[in-house]
This record gives sequence, structure tokens and C-alpha cells, in this order.
Amino acid sequence: MTSIIKALRPLASAAMFYYATLWLVALVVVGTVAQKYFGLQASLEKYFSAWFIQPLDMPLYLPSGRFTMAVILMGLIAKMAFSTKWKIKMIGINITHFGVLVLLLGGVLTAYTSTEGNIAIKEGQESSTFSDFHAVEIAVTDRSPADYDQITTFTDGFFSDEQSFTDAAVPFTFKVNHFFKNCEIVERPSSDYQLPLRDRATKLQLKEKPSDKDDRNLGGVEIVVSGASEDDNGIYLLLNHPQWGSSTIQGKDGKNYALNLRFRHYELPFSIHLKDFEKLDHAGTSMARAYSSKVTVKEGASSYDTKIYMNHPLRSDGYTLYQADFDQRGANETSVFQVVYNKGRYIPYIAVLIVGLGLLIHIIIQIPRLLVATSTRKKSAN
Repeated sequence: MTSIIKALRPLASAAMFYYATLWLVALVVVGTVAQKYFGLQASLEKYFSAWFIQPLDMPLYLPSGRFTMAVILMGLIAKMAFSTKWKIKMIGINITHFGVLVLLLGGVLTAYTSTEGNIAIKEGQESSTFSDFHAVEIAVTDRSPADYDQITTFTDGFFSDEQSFTDAAVPFTFKVNHFFKNCEIVERPSSDYQLPLRDRATKLQLKEKPSDKDDRNLGGVEIVVSGASEDDNGIYLLLNHPQWGSSTIQGKDGKNYALNLRFRHYELPFSIHLKDFEKLDHAGTSMARAYSSKVTVKEGASSYDTKIYMNHPLRSDGYTLYQADFDQRGANETSVFQVVYNKGRYIPYIAVLIVGLGLLIHIIIQIPRLLVATSTRKKSAN
């Protein structure tokens, strides 16, 4: 135990916190500038969500935002454990430090549990599924059941080159040749592929592109399917685009499976039925002044009506739905909601209250000392 304390004690030094904070400020500056050239999401992933940065693809790794925040968090924990003076006159400062610790722990919880996406619903229709903004998945759909589609999904955590994966519900195996975060479609030249090319892969291939700075990336994956029927084993191209469609593969069980790449889907614990979408324009223009959605929220045997509009989201079961966009093309209007799920959503409020309480206590404790000091100065002046 003594050796562990000696190893952790340097983390409690003010110098460690000082230099980590300076590095974090540098990351904020560089990451903010990078947004102009590489886009918001790519900059967030590189400078803030990653553990390390590899500048210009050099064999050098520097701490990124997540590692830097981990150092600051561990430093604060070490300080409170090994260097904090637990005295009455320091109680306000200690409570303030604890509030900052709670705030940092809330950031960890948010980083690993939050989910954001959107859900688009046409008037008169109902949905309980929303799509992620960035993460993608391969969906394998078995439509043979008469009353439902059985869908098996594989998320982009599997999509590293040469990675193989399968599932008991799917009678074949996938292997990723290459995953493209952003790509374009080009004609396939004559090739000497040892494996057969199937479907669109016979004429087309995907070419890597840099991430789009406006985050309009076209994701794609080249995969190898094995264990299916002899005529369907081979290389396929999947593209995350609604007009690309799906590839059909016949398993050895004789069933046909639809294969496609899409944004990752999540199930809400309730469903949303869009009764009516309303849009108010600025006078004499078609520009939206306000828009809102009248919905029915259904959960189990219960349901209730509510209205979602600007600054008045729907909150239910830990999910928050914001009125984000709309589409008035077609016969039925479509309302688009942003969906946010965050287990740590209340922690920043709690942390601010703790910090405020600590500062207030510290000020109250210091008042007698300040009064004595002021009185002493007056007597000295006289």
C-alpha cells in the first residue's frame, strides 16, 4: 500500500495540474482551428475523444483530450486523498474541490453512456426507433417470418480490416476487407481477385476520401461473405446511402437475407405517433418562424398527448427529444426530432451546486478573519 501511495503522490502536485491544464488549452485552440479544415466531428474525435494524437502520421504519440482529462481527474483524486488538509478553515475549499471532482466524473459518465441521433416521422405514422448521427452498422434482415422482420446487426466496432464476425442467427460469416469512413464510388478496373465479386462489386469499387468538413461522410465497407450458398459466397460492397439498396444473399438454410449498411439504430422504450406538424412563417416569406409537433407518446398500455417545440422538448425514461427539423415535401409532412440519451445529464447541475456551496462556506469562514484584519489596519492607521 505504501508503494502505491508513493507512486500516486506525484499526481497530486500543483505542477502536474498546471501543465495538464496548459496542454488542454492548447488542444482546445488547435481543435477549434482544425474544425474549419477537417469538420466538427473529425476534430472532436481526434483532439478530444481520442486518448492520443499522432501528428502528421509521424511515429510520435501525444496526449489527446481524453488522456489529458484523465490526468487532471487522477490528479484531483490524488490531491484529495494525499494532500488535502482536513481542517475546519479549509472545509469550503475541500467542498469546492469535491464539486469539481463530481463534474469531471460526470464527464466520464457522459463520454461512455451518451447517445445522440434523430428520428423522422411522417404525419399519421408511428416509430420507436432512432438512428445514430455517426456510428454505422451492418444489418442482416431475414424476412421469412410472416408477421415481422428478424434483423441481426453488427456495429462498426467490428469494422477493422481483416476482422471476421458472425452470429448464431446468421448462417454465414463476414470478413472486412476495408471499412471506409468516407468514400466515393468508382468503376472497378480489371482485377486478379482470387475471390469472386458479387452484386455491384463486379463493376464498382470504393475509393477512400478524406473526412468531409461538413460531416457529410459517405460510409462504405468491402466485405467477404463465406458460409452462404455457393453462388453467393464472395466480395460485396455496402454503402450507407438510402438509394444504394441492399444485397440479397441466400444462406445454406435456403432463406434469403437482405444485407445493408446503415446508421446504427436504437430502440426507444416508448413509441411516438405524429398527429400533426405545424409551421408558422415570417410574414410574406416561406421562412419558418416557428414549428412544432403534436404527438402521442405510447408506452405499454398507457399513452398521452403532448406538444414538442423550441425549448420545450419531450423528456421520458431518460431520453430527451427536441424539435430539430422538418420536411414538407410529399403528401404527408415529416417532423425530425433529435434524440439525446445521457445518464449523466443531471451531474453538472449537482456539481455546480456543490461548488457554489463550497465557495459560500469558504467566504463565510473567512469573514471573521477579514473583519479582524480590517480592524487591525484601522487601529494601525490611527
